[in-house]
Parts: sequence; C-alpha cells; structure tokens
Amino acid sequence: MTQGSHGSLRTVGIDDGYFPPSFKEGRLATLMVGVLCENTCPIDLGIKVVKVDGLDATSKAISVVKELSWKWGEIEAIFLDGVTFAGFNIINPSLMHDVLGYPVITVFKHSLNLQKIRKALMNNFSDWRERYSIIKDVYGISKEVRTGWRKLRISSYGLDPYVVAEIITDLQLTSPLPEPLRLADLIASGLTKDSGILELLNELGKEPN
Repeated sequence: MTQGSHGSLRTVGIDDGYFPPSFKEGRLATLMVGVLCENTCPIDLGIKVVKVDGLDATSKAISVVKELSWKWGEIEAIFLDGVTFAGFNIINPSLMHDVLGYPVITVFKHSLNLQKIRKALMNNFSDWRERYSIIKDVYGISKEVRTGWRKLRISSYGLDPYVVAEIITDLQLTSPLPEPLRLADLIASGLTKDSGILELLNELGKEPN
C-alpha cells in the first residue's frame, strides 16, 4: 500500500478556502479543493463551491473524488483536513468511505475541545445534534500515530491507522501533512483570500451549485 512497496501511490487531499466572518451571517459560499497526487507529485485537482455553515460538504467532497477517480482510476486514500469545512459544514468520512469504497483519513492538526464545540453548535444550529454527533464520532476513534515528521492524530476509515502512518510518512515533503493535503490547503487559501473570487461566487446572493 505504501509507495515504497507498491511503486505508484495515488491519493487525494481535500481542504476548504478562506471566508470572512461576515459570510456566516448570510450563509454565503467558499471553495473546496481536492488535489490528486501521484506519490508526492500533483497531477490534477477538483474545485467545488460549498456553503458556509451549510450541510453540503460531504456530497461536494464525494463529487470531487468521483470526478478525479473517473479520469485517473482507483485512489488509494483520501485525506481530509479535520471534520469541519467552511465553518461548521461537516464532512462525514464514514459516509464518504461507504459511498466511494476508498479509505478516508481525517487528519487533525489540533486537539478538539468537544465541550466548546458542542456549546457553539447548540447556540447557533437547530440541527446541532446531527453535526455534533459526526464530529464526536470521528474524533472519538482518532489515534495518535508516529510519522516520519512527528506524531499526528488521525481517524481512519478503511485502513489500519498504522498503515496510514506509513503512507503519510511516504507523502511528507515540507511539513507534517501529507503532500496532497498540504497542497489542497495552499491552493484553496490562495484562490479565496484577497483574490476577488469569493465576491464573484456570491454576487447578488446567487445560490451556489
């Protein structure tokens, strides 16, 4: 499964872009970017529009991966930057794994304060139980694994966490993050911060596709 033993390793990293705090009031939109890498070399990307604090992040992430795999074939693993995207829009990695059949790994850059998250959700969302349940479940199965760079906390669906640690080590170049995830973060942020793209996306309050 690792690049060292199986040669080519095709993985996808998915992250969201920047948005100003005011976007939360109007449930406006930002971008989600998926980067496909062959080992550590980027070969393609997919971009979707996601609602800030919406509930479309899982379906958009699934769509990105389907489009990339249709063009390039089987994918060995999908990396997600946490559970929350575009504010409190939630990606359900378990559902992604069930739908796509590919391993899905959530990488937590920081420890989560579940009590604080629960309170924030309760104060702002009528469907807070649904959102909180996914966050709690994903974080609840997370494990700290040792990689070539440092320890990382991950939740894995479809692969043993220690196999995931080996894959991440193979994909680390300039940071602890696997390269597809690092690139997704870089591209999503670059496209949305101070670029004018967000204003165009949300022009006249148009409903994002």
